[in-house]
Amino acid sequence: MKTFLVTLAALSLALIIGCQENNLNEPDVSFDKRADIDSYNNNTINICCRIYDPYGGSCNVNGCVRYVHEVLTKDDKAAGLFDISLQLEMDSELCNPFGMVHPAWKVTGKSHDIVTVSLEGIALVEKTYNITNRKDVVLLVRYLVTTDGVGISSMMLAEIEG
Repeated sequence: MKTFLVTLAALSLALIIGCQENNLNEPDVSFDKRADIDSYNNNTINICCRIYDPYGGSCNVNGCVRYVHEVLTKDDKAAGLFDISLQLEMDSELCNPFGMVHPAWKVTGKSHDIVTVSLEGIALVEKTYNITNRKDVVLLVRYLVTTDGVGISSMMLAEIEG
């Protein structure tokens, strides 16, 4: 019995230490943007964060978004406005931080958009991604697009109405 209690205490301590991440109420989540070695304008945004799950408390999002960001030159645009070709490819997974067993919650999707941005400006692009084995929520990601690159402003699980 003593061994069982010591093991239970050690597992509880490991869970508490391992799950200390950003506060759920913080709007800012850190995303690491690193250039992909293969191509000049192929980039990756690594994702590792905790988000609120309206049906389960919280969950972790782990994976990455690969993107191609290309500034297009057009003569017919007003001075200081640029069209940007933006290809996004989400490849992530939702994980329950408490280790509950469930079918895989994969988040995948591809898109290609043309976004207009001023030289000093930022465009906000929202994308929703379906989650395998989940019919109650989608992953809503808000991307910040500039002439220099792409970042993630926020991400959340949004309930599907219906």
